[in-house]
Amino acid sequence: MIQFLQQEFGIFPGQSFKIRQYDAYYDGHHIYILIKVYEQEQEELQVRYEMTNYLRQNGEKFVPAFFAATDGRFVKQLDENYYIVLKLEQWRNKPYQFPGRRLAYFHNHGKYFRSEKDVLNRLGKWKELWESRIDRLEKIWQQNVMNQPNNDFERLFIDSFPYYAGMTENAIQYFVDTTIDEQPAGFDVATVCHERFTMDTWTDPIILKDPFDWIVDHPVRDIAEWIRHVYFSQPQMVQKPIQKFIQDYETQTSLSPFAWRLLYSRLVLPIHYFQCIDLYYARLADNFDNDMTGEIKKILNQSGDYERFLAHFYDMAGAPHRSLQLPKLDWFN
Repeated sequence: MIQFLQQEFGIFPGQSFKIRQYDAYYDGHHIYILIKVYEQEQEELQVRYEMTNYLRQNGEKFVPAFFAATDGRFVKQLDENYYIVLKLEQWRNKPYQFPGRRLAYFHNHGKYFRSEKDVLNRLGKWKELWESRIDRLEKIWQQNVMNQPNNDFERLFIDSFPYYAGMTENAIQYFVDTTIDEQPAGFDVATVCHERFTMDTWTDPIILKDPFDWIVDHPVRDIAEWIRHVYFSQPQMVQKPIQKFIQDYETQTSLSPFAWRLLYSRLVLPIHYFQCIDLYYARLADNFDNDMTGEIKKILNQSGDYERFLAHFYDMAGAPHRSLQLPKLDWFN
């Protein structure tokens, strides 16, 4: 791989290491990150390039640049695979003390990003995306019911799916009611977000703000997924971290009533359950070690606690729900 970097990109690294799942190289001045890409991602690559330039121009720190090969192209082939290189000119090697505030800065720098291509835009599309996802899982569930489950995981999936389908319906209805009842405010605009922003996103030894994590969406997407990750990492100690994260975020920009309700609808959506089922079937298709029974059991065992968390979320998060008249779901009362 080092020979590939030398020949195609003119990079002569003296040190190699890992940043997250990527191979990284240091030449004494800059860090270069090698990323494998796929042919079907060509449209996405253009948008990710535009996002990167937009954030860098708006003052976001520690964002890598797309690094061109010696022939001026960004994508180069090695054997049957395609690669690009990201160049980190400056980096941070300690976690942010106030990640909520730092996320607000990131969102402010990414606000109003627009691209001619819509491939990474999720703003306003939650209902359709959620419906599509639960419909796809329902088809898998029906096949399992008809064909009989092969193991404990599939039996647990068969038993639990109707409950999580019901949660999904509640999330969709809450989202729809929000769009009818509330008007978006100045906060409620598209920005650069993450597919899944968690406590771990910016905590590597070298923080990488990875363009391949990014999409365009409402900023509460990142807040909701951070909260979800905190809850399932430390369910008995969530109130203080959640309140602090939101308070830090709101030092820069306040959440509107519309945003609070979007945030809640996303937490009601059982994305953690979806991800568990998706990963099981992805591993099954790829013949990977597939013993995920413990994972689904953990989610199912926490379902009652998560309901109680949702029932008291607005109080727990310090939301002004009485003055803003933020409704709770009857399902959790």
